[in-house]
Amino acid sequence: MPELPEVHRAERACNANVVGKKIVKVEAQEDKLIFGNISKGEFERSLLNKFVVNTGRWGKYFYFEMNESPNPVFHFGMTGDIYFKDQETFSYRSKRSKNDPNEWPPKFWKFILTFEDSSNVSTEKIMMAFSDVRRLARVFLTINSPLQDVPISKLGFDPLQSMPNIQKFSELILKRKCPIKALLLDQQFSAGVGNWVADEVLFQSHIHPNQHANTLSKEQIETLREKLVYVCKTAVDVNAEARLFPNSWLFHYRWNKRNKNGAFMPNGEQIIFETVGGRTTAIVSSVQKLPEGTANSRLHASTSTLIRQKRKIITVGDNKSTEKRSRKT
Repeated sequence: MPELPEVHRAERACNANVVGKKIVKVEAQEDKLIFGNISKGEFERSLLNKFVVNTGRWGKYFYFEMNESPNPVFHFGMTGDIYFKDQETFSYRSKRSKNDPNEWPPKFWKFILTFEDSSNVSTEKIMMAFSDVRRLARVFLTINSPLQDVPISKLGFDPLQSMPNIQKFSELILKRKCPIKALLLDQQFSAGVGNWVADEVLFQSHIHPNQHANTLSKEQIETLREKLVYVCKTAVDVNAEARLFPNSWLFHYRWNKRNKNGAFMPNGEQIIFETVGGRTTAIVSSVQKLPEGTANSRLHASTSTLIRQKRKIITVGDNKSTEKRSRKT
């Protein structure tokens, strides 16, 4: 799923291409999953002949500010994308993506906007397409400023635009008893943080994802706040180009989960994977440790023991099954 850095890159591309432009053509697909209660005709009429005054982003949402309402707000879901015809503008998707960037219109497109330069500086038209393979993306129209209306109005702080001061941040952390990773993933707490950003921030902070938020020390909270800004800003500064992320980041090595030899950091530290907050979580246990004596550390130790025992039982059972099969042959 595209997270804050990837969505910021998309918004940046929109800002460079469509601000000050007039929408002279709107083509939309009828799709109640993507558009909700907005019909194809309503979406087209709402944007046709309107001007884009500005663009913006909050968390994983980005939006257009129009010269008159309504204002469109977009969320990529799991596989949403934007494309500008004859441009390479957005490439967070993996190489396995079913969309060919040279194909127009792109597969699975949901709407296409055609823009015209209102200043008469250029007569060239710009075409933008929004596509989504899995239909988990969402499109909204807001009457008021996008920041004042649902869905953005229900979100928490944006790490790059509204990071609370350390006192407020501490208060928000310490009043919650859930695992710290689950809290980071809560969009009503920190808008824009997804799975890889949360794991990277916690790795950089040397905090175990399963540590309960209300047990974090003052030093841990200060570090967490610092690293949350650092990870998001660093990724945004390189336009979400993953190959340009620092080589020391967990990001580069977390994807080797299926490697038969396991996943490791460059210095040889092993990356283990657990489920925290309902999400697969990459952990470097040599630097991310649960504080001894805490309730969740004892629970974590007990759970880990049960998992190891279960794996052992399965392994022994598999070996016995193999022996029986070999004897029959």
